[in-house]
Amino acid sequence: MTRHVRLRELLIGVEGLALLRRLYDGTDDEAEQRIGEVRRILDDEAFARGEATGEADARAGYERWSSSYDEPGNPLIAIEQPVVWRLLESIEPGYALDLACGTGRHAGRLVELGHRVVGVDLTPQMLRKAQLNVPQASFLEGDLRAIPLPGGELDLVVCGLALAHVADLHGAMAELARVVRPGGIAILSVLHPFLAHLGWHAPFEDEHGRRRFVREHAHDHAAYLDAFRRAGLRVRDCVEPRLGVEQLRAKRRAFRHAPEATIAAYDGLPGALVWSVERGG
Repeated sequence: MTRHVRLRELLIGVEGLALLRRLYDGTDDEAEQRIGEVRRILDDEAFARGEATGEADARAGYERWSSSYDEPGNPLIAIEQPVVWRLLESIEPGYALDLACGTGRHAGRLVELGHRVVGVDLTPQMLRKAQLNVPQASFLEGDLRAIPLPGGELDLVVCGLALAHVADLHGAMAELARVVRPGGIAILSVLHPFLAHLGWHAPFEDEHGRRRFVREHAHDHAAYLDAFRRAGLRVRDCVEPRLGVEQLRAKRRAFRHAPEATIAAYDGLPGALVWSVERGG
């Protein structure tokens, strides 16, 4: 599916969210600044031009994204990775899976911590990069909904920023639980559902510079808790790292044209949701 997304739509949405968040605590001057910017955006025809933006499924999307995926500036990775790595530090080395491993950023950290590591990903292009980045690990092509490993053998699973791409959360969680041994641990990170409800997805430019995205489903906390319960997984911890100004600078189009509104709209909002869960005996 492709539609023409207008910069006007994005900027007015950001201005509106900024107004709502400061509705009771902001000043009249701040509100007038936001409204003045809305008028300026509506009057400027340059903001009315649309840009074709196409949705891609996870396999095709990450295949096209693979050439630029490791470039710096991803705001979600910036807040997610330190939390995931901190949670990993307290886990004894064992047999670990980096599920939906991408180019191997979590696999590399698992190797450093002394784990025997296998990575699984849908996309051959990502796997080739992962093997170069982390030669100490082994990698397999596979879907997180059908993991190509025997059941009950893994001490640890890490799944970074992938589960929200899946519509059927229960099926994905049951498959994840299948491969973990009793007492084994899973560290799972996703785009925060609040941001998914605000229309955030996984955006990228393909090899031709065209804007595309992979959909993020807005599974809320209750949906995750229900999926964990059905899969026999117990919650050990839940962390919600928040967006700051440095991450918001990566929202290049919004920040370039309305920096104060972008900060007022998003600063301090939870950007990621990181779960630590354990499989029951």
